[in-house]
Amino acid sequence: MYQPRQILAYGTLSVFILFVLFYGVTDSVLHNMRVAIPEPTISTLPDLSHYEPLKVLAPDDFPLDDSTRRIIIVGDIHGMMKPFEELLKRVEYSPREDVLIHVGDIITKGPHTGSLAVLDYMATHNVTGVRGNHDQQVIEWRGWLDWISSISGGKAWLKRLERRWEKVQEEHKDFNSVSWVETEGAACSRVDKEWCRRIPKGWVLFSDHHKIAKDMSESQFRYLLRLPLRLYIPSAHAYVVHAGLLSSDPRYSAEDVKKQPLAHVPSLPQRPTVHETGGDGVKSNETVESLRNLQEISLLTQIPQNTDPWVVLNMRSIVGRKISRKSKGGVPWTEIWNQHMNSCLGFNQTLANDATGHADVSTTGGNMHKLHLSCYPSTTIYGHAASRGLVVKRWSFGLDSGCVYRRKLSALVIGKSSKASWNQGGEIEGSNNTVTDDDGDVDISMQKNYESLPFGDRGVASIIRVKCS
Repeated sequence: MYQPRQILAYGTLSVFILFVLFYGVTDSVLHNMRVAIPEPTISTLPDLSHYEPLKVLAPDDFPLDDSTRRIIIVGDIHGMMKPFEELLKRVEYSPREDVLIHVGDIITKGPHTGSLAVLDYMATHNVTGVRGNHDQQVIEWRGWLDWISSISGGKAWLKRLERRWEKVQEEHKDFNSVSWVETEGAACSRVDKEWCRRIPKGWVLFSDHHKIAKDMSESQFRYLLRLPLRLYIPSAHAYVVHAGLLSSDPRYSAEDVKKQPLAHVPSLPQRPTVHETGGDGVKSNETVESLRNLQEISLLTQIPQNTDPWVVLNMRSIVGRKISRKSKGGVPWTEIWNQHMNSCLGFNQTLANDATGHADVSTTGGNMHKLHLSCYPSTTIYGHAASRGLVVKRWSFGLDSGCVYRRKLSALVIGKSSKASWNQGGEIEGSNNTVTDDDGDVDISMQKNYESLPFGDRGVASIIRVKCS
């Protein structure tokens, strides 16, 4: 006979598995539909996105509670292989003991050979990570090249274009492909006009993305295809995305119980008994953990913007009630995320008065008010925002510190005590004097070094950086 607690656990697990299977199977079916084009023709452009919406990491894949292991999450690399190698050396990365994760944009912008080298490393070692917006463009270019090449005459047309472009480069070394395509009428003769109409609008032939897509191996392409848009780690109450994730739908009040997952306690598959809740509401650890995971899943599935690939690949700010890819203007999404997480009162708190909440971050210029949310906080690790640099807050870590712009490459190192060698050299972070503001955010303007940073409920992290030149 199953005990009530077992029934609760199995019920919650069933919902979670159904969620994962739905997304996984659905995307698998869509993926098969995308690539199974029986007789390609020049008039049928297939879906080139090949999105993998989500991957869920088990505790062993994100060993937050294993004191003998570390999680090393690297910011945007952009083909900067030498700084990446230096970073791995600096943190004394051990493939046996450590878990390596990246936040996307591992290729393009940097040296072509560097992009292929970084991609080869990631694919060879099957490194966990997420897609960046530039990785996505390379995926789509490769899909397009494969599609065009599968059509009779397609390969020959591409070869003709390449020869013409190579000749132009020999005569005009400073002539870029954008200018060439524009001045040469999309680089198409009358014979090639029908082919050139198959180039998606806005795409630039012989761009960095095109070249990497053409030169990468099939196994490297398959590695990129396996990268999801989002990583979710239930045991750590954390997410990894490239650009960002919303804690609420900006079109509605953060306290709208019908629209916002963090505004209400989620419903379990089976109502817990008095024994399971401890006799006074939601108290037992098992029940709280189950509810937290359900709420975190709702954040991924019930906030419409979080299901939009463009948002998680490109978002930087909230302007009014809309998503923006621009850094200037509006409110950084992380400000809203951290304000909402700091406003979480748990599942069994009495909402007393405004003094117990946190000021709402206004995105529309209206008056701010205190928030009271029925939730527990979760953490997001992301990249993408190089113009803002390294951004460390209590419930979010922005790791794109502009390596491709000759600034720095950063990594978030979670777990296990710092090794002695970390304190050698000026770029190794090693201060225990963490400075926080009133909201619990780490104030990096006052703190030069980043060690013993709180991560989630119970983790400790450090930021390690190396110079990029």
